[in-house]
Amino acid sequence: MVSFPARSFLSSSPSSFLTKNPEILNIKPNPNKPISRKNPTPQKSSLSCFTINQQQPFTIQTSTVSQKVQSLDFEFKSLPDPIDRVKRLLHYATILPPFDDSLKTQENRVLGCTTQVWLEVKMDTDGIMGFRVDSDSEISKGFCSCLVWALDGAQAHEVLSVKTEDLLEMNVGLASRVSSRFNAWHNVLIGMQKRTRDLVEGKGVKYAHCLDDVVNL
Repeated sequence: MVSFPARSFLSSSPSSFLTKNPEILNIKPNPNKPISRKNPTPQKSSLSCFTINQQQPFTIQTSTVSQKVQSLDFEFKSLPDPIDRVKRLLHYATILPPFDDSLKTQENRVLGCTTQVWLEVKMDTDGIMGFRVDSDSEISKGFCSCLVWALDGAQAHEVLSVKTEDLLEMNVGLASRVSSRFNAWHNVLIGMQKRTRDLVEGKGVKYAHCLDDVVNL
């Protein structure tokens, strides 16, 4: 399998597809409250501080890249105010999986972006794709987080089947579809697909069906 670290999502924004609704707090009694002069015996009824389980990522019932793209489309269209969409993107920027600074090389730069964007792409022996992206722009990070959520762990042919028109209709983040940040989204997708295709072609005959599947869509 692709050797990227496991992802864990924690949300502080309104309910979303990428992250769990934040209104899940575990309020538990603290049976081991320290004994003090003011508290000579443990009080089982006292409450501990609020705790949030960060170890269980939220997964929605979608199994294909197409369904995930449709889910994102629905999510952002449900936020008619551009400010709300920007806030959602800024939140998603905070949950973008980590990117090793050593990988921020010129070779990994995504060309055509006005902001700096770095992309790492891997494919495992089963043709499953793994993506990591980072940017020096928080809004671009939010876009990249959505792309990683939709494409990371997908089959190569699923990644290659995504059309830029699918993202144009989403109209996420900013009011203008021709903004520099949107160009970053577009260029990152193209970069993901180009590097996926290069990896498939580099693997030879064993993975040729990945390209055939795209042609037959």
